[in-house]
Amino acid sequence: MEPTPVLWTFKASPFAGKARAAFLEKGVPVELAEIHPVERPKRFLGLTAPGRVPVLEPGGGAPPIRESSIICEWLEETHPEPALWPADPAVRGWARGQARFVDDLLTANFFLGMRKQAFGRSPSDPEDVVDRLHRQLAKHWPALEAALGAHEGPWLCGGQFTFADLSALPLAVRLPEWAPHLVPDADAFPRVTTWFAALRDRPSAAAIDQAGKRVSA
Repeated sequence: MEPTPVLWTFKASPFAGKARAAFLEKGVPVELAEIHPVERPKRFLGLTAPGRVPVLEPGGGAPPIRESSIICEWLEETHPEPALWPADPAVRGWARGQARFVDDLLTANFFLGMRKQAFGRSPSDPEDVVDRLHRQLAKHWPALEAALGAHEGPWLCGGQFTFADLSALPLAVRLPEWAPHLVPDADAFPRVTTWFAALRDRPSAAAIDQAGKRVSA
């Protein structure tokens, strides 16, 4: 019997949410260990020098795995069905690029802006840092609209849902909840609008609001 992996997580983290959704998409059981963002458990800090979620303990004596995208790769390799990367190497490479685009230019800018809005700017930040970060979304909607038109179907790679789509789940869920004024215009970006709605309709979208068992410091 395979050990149940442990995923160290924090409910509001978009990248932890991405990892939680990946386990739901794969149908793989996982134990969620919830950290406090300030009072982080010593056991957790012993697993990751950066001190950031998500971190996966696969079990069976295997070393911990950091970062959501690498955790997704581990899931794909250890549980290949359902496949969440395209079989074609060229399309798979393109999809990985799209996942990186979503992570680095959309998700990171939106959630960092929301964090600074909620908890305050760093001393070195310009006064309009939140607006600067959030303007990056509008800047990149045209590229996302074009990418969604590259293949026939509802997802970035056409008919197959992939990790490239899953990467946008936290954004699709939180954007209309936390900052509806930043939602892309439906007339200007119809593919993005339809895609975001389809992402919110997936059962794995529930993972974005999922919290684990709190582990004390």
